[in-house]
This record gives sequence, structure tokens and C-alpha cells, in this order.
Amino acid sequence: MAEIEKVVSVLRQQCLWEIHGFDEVGSTMTEARRLAEAGAPSLTVVLADRQTAGRGRYDRIWSSASGEGLWMTALVRPHILPEQAPWFTLGAAVAVAESLVAFGYPAGIKWPNDVLVAQEGPLFRRKLCGIRAEMDVAEDGTLSWINVGIGLNLLQEQFEGSLKDVAASLRMLGEDVPDRAQCACAVLDKLEEMGDIFEREGFAPVRRRWLDLALGLGSEATVRDIEGEQRGVVRDLDEEGHLLLDRAGESQPYRIVAGDLVFTS
Repeated sequence: MAEIEKVVSVLRQQCLWEIHGFDEVGSTMTEARRLAEAGAPSLTVVLADRQTAGRGRYDRIWSSASGEGLWMTALVRPHILPEQAPWFTLGAAVAVAESLVAFGYPAGIKWPNDVLVAQEGPLFRRKLCGIRAEMDVAEDGTLSWINVGIGLNLLQEQFEGSLKDVAASLRMLGEDVPDRAQCACAVLDKLEEMGDIFEREGFAPVRRRWLDLALGLGSEATVRDIEGEQRGVVRDLDEEGHLLLDRAGESQPYRIVAGDLVFTS
């Protein structure tokens, strides 16, 4: 039995999700989009042993070698408004970070949804997991689906090139790494929980959990958004999920809807 088939077999026993596993795909996001457009139900997930064209936020290349990580995309159809869809991406970061903390790893979140090493030391603030989301809005204006792509580094012992000083894996944090099925099931259970919370209570309880895991509050940072480069001190996450940045000489925080955050202190 191929390795990914073993993962799928375990997940089908332990999770309520509809599971699709592949030895190799270009991108699990592409496969999940195809399934979504074909009418696949909520709580469908696509996993791959290897991606040949994995992408992160802003279409950055995501290294997805065979057997070294959890490469998956979760399809959900939450009953929320399209403008609330970014909440689910923030919730996905909470789902991954809380799962890793439960396994004993020091994980935190950099706005909006990067999961980083939260322990002081040589790996501090290196990236463990990237999350990318896309959605579709139906003709009547309602949210049709959200696909949440998750790339979690598990077994890499080192990274090369541009990733050398910015990425980390669970193996680099300790020898006893949970297997892909354990990680996937933990994250999928949390994602399902996020969807239930959004529909019952809205974003507020997830925001509190996000803030509990937030890295860099009070740190100086540079954020590149639609207006250009913004510099200031990371202050908070507002009730809509936007980053609040204190800029020098301004009495009110600057509100960032979308952008790329880089810590400078």
C-alpha cells in the first residue's frame, strides 16, 4: 500500500471528512477547486504525498517534497457571508497552531495566518505552516465554498536556499513527530470546530483564540499593503480581523485589511 493510501485509510476511520488522496498532484488546491465546482460536499479534503506546483500566499512557491510534510486543502461550505470569509482563514491558523500546541510544539501565529515557531532560540519565528485560501460566490451573492490550503512542514531536517533561515519543521523542534494522519485529523477536527463557532457565535471567540496565539504584538514591523509600505508597532486585531498598526505621530491606529507583515524587532 502506498504511503498516502495508509494516511487516507486512517483518516477515513477517524474523521468525518470525505477524503481524497493522491501520490502526486500539481496542487491540492487545484484538485479541491475541481471538486468544489463539481458539487463536492462541505468537509471534503484533498491530500497529496507530493505537490509539483504548490503555492503559498501571493502565489509564492511552496516546497512540497514527498513524505516531508502535510500537504492538503480542505473544502468547506460555511453559512457565512462572503465578506466574512477572511475570518475562516484566521480560524484556520488557529486550528493549526492549537493542534501543534496540543502535540507539545511551541507554535504561534503571525498575521494573518502564518504559523511560526513561538519559542526563543535559533528557530524563533521561523515558518512551520503556510495557509492559503480561495472562495467562490454564487450568482445570488451567497458564499458557495471556501478552500483552505495547508502546508505543514513535518520531517525536513534542514532547508536550503531562500528557505534556509525562514522555514522550520516539527523534526527540527524534536525527534518524536506525529505522523501525517495524526496531524491531519487534529487540524481537520479543529477546522470543523471553527466552522461551527462562526455559524453560532461569529468571529469574536475565534479572535480571542487568535490573539492568545499571536506573535509580535508590541513589535515593530513593516507591512506592505495596497497603499504601499507601512511602518509601525503591531497593536491588535480588530473585530473584523484587520491588523491595527501604530504609526509614529498618529493618534489612531492604521487599519490593514490585507498585506505582507515583516517583523523588524
